[in-house]
Amino acid sequence: MGPVRSVVALLLAATVGMLAAAVPAWAASASLRVSPSSIAAGDAVAVSGSVGPAPAGSACGTSVLLLSRAFVPTDEFAGVPAVTAAVKPGGAFTTTTRIPPSTPAGAYTITGRCGGGTLGVSATLTVRAGTTAPAVALRVSPRSVAAGDTVTVSGSVGPGQAGSACARSVELLSRAFDDTHEFAGVPALTAAVGPDGAFAATTRIPPSRPAGTYAITGRCGGGNLGVSAALEVRAASAATGAPAPAPSATAPPATPPTASTADRRADSWIVPGLVGLAAGVVAALGVWLLYRRRHPSR
Repeated sequence: MGPVRSVVALLLAATVGMLAAAVPAWAASASLRVSPSSIAAGDAVAVSGSVGPAPAGSACGTSVLLLSRAFVPTDEFAGVPAVTAAVKPGGAFTTTTRIPPSTPAGAYTITGRCGGGTLGVSATLTVRAGTTAPAVALRVSPRSVAAGDTVTVSGSVGPGQAGSACARSVELLSRAFDDTHEFAGVPALTAAVGPDGAFAATTRIPPSRPAGTYAITGRCGGGNLGVSAALEVRAASAATGAPAPAPSATAPPATPPTASTADRRADSWIVPGLVGLAAGVVAALGVWLLYRRRHPSR
């Protein structure tokens, strides 16, 4: 039994030695924390701490690897999702990462390692079920309007946009819109995005827009949403069209009313008749005077 005990003792000594090597002596003052310690899936957390007084030029003096099954699995170490944080000259580090919206609710351990060994400290992150965001969508209401009327464009940028540019605003593009603001030569409308990824904006179609069917698209974060909506624009109605021009101040006066046909006919014989009657009276008077001159006694 003596040799067996000796072998066991040697193995234990070797294990202790390996553990001691895995955690350098200067790492005794290492620390690790996460803030906030409880979040909803899809939110971001800050992981910070210190690797301790790492010797200058060592691997731990430049960066630390943070491991947790709650992290995005873009990078991994030994099958566990990992995030790299830069280490400052004093040994402190901090980094921010977003927890995937699909992460199941539960408590997750965060550990750190550098220089081929672990920091020997850990932190716990509690993940709650995240809010389910609607799928990417784009719609317009009403879908058919007269030029000059208003429409509401709404939809969603989709899930998994927390922390990205799409979580703040979306550009809605259509040649039916007012061209006060444009993107790549196309009239654009900016809509704010809510926490659940939904957005909505109302705009007025210019009265001068020709009748036709116009496409509405959206983009955010440097890319397209990949969905579209169709808006039918009808010719502007009288109520929304341009007003009729006012009469000109120099316009000629209206033509006065003319005499009726009967009045014109009366004028055509009354005046000549009166002239003829006067001529007859003068002629008769002349004859009578001539007669009296020749026969004064009568």
